[in-house]
Amino acid sequence: MPPLWAAPNLLSFSRILAAPILYVLVAWPSRFGFFLALLVFVAASITDTLDGQAARRLGMVSPFGVYLDTTADKILIAVLLVALAAVHAAPGWMAAVIIAREFLVTGLRSYAAALGIVIPAGGWGKAKTLITIASLTLVLLAGDASRGGVLSAQSAPGSWLVAGLGPYTLPVWALLVAVIWTVGSGAEYVRGAVPLLMAGRKSEASLAQTKEP
Repeated sequence: MPPLWAAPNLLSFSRILAAPILYVLVAWPSRFGFFLALLVFVAASITDTLDGQAARRLGMVSPFGVYLDTTADKILIAVLLVALAAVHAAPGWMAAVIIAREFLVTGLRSYAAALGIVIPAGGWGKAKTLITIASLTLVLLAGDASRGGVLSAQSAPGSWLVAGLGPYTLPVWALLVAVIWTVGSGAEYVRGAVPLLMAGRKSEASLAQTKEP
């Protein structure tokens, strides 16, 4: 078991620490708040790759490290979504759907772990994080342009970043794709989890019956 303060764990911890900083920067009424939030978010997203690579190279892969890695990802994304919804940079219902999916999958994983079952991630789930990060990056870029920040030149009417395409701008449409992908990956996870959980429950019940006097 690697120490708590091992390098891979510290990289994961950094994403948890970055979450409140992101909220403050997005909510901060400064023209450069969104751009600074973007820099923090990109740096934090890079650590999501580095911590896993470091753990494997240093031989420090552990159950706690895996838990910390996935938990840090969820905290980072959830806090940023709440911040964007709070300043009306992203629809609140999209943030709610993504966060609710994470609660559902986390609950299923906890229940499966209690039964001693490991449920592997499906193809949708493996791409979900990348698609969500890309869409949130676009939303932060649009927020910077709208506030007159570094990308203020893109705030003019007709800009691909801030121009409306129906009810949403292009970055918000990208976030909608992330929402759809998130729901799909959650459904795939539930579909794969239910048979395993039912089998685990039956095995647990059978074991309990054999132990009865």
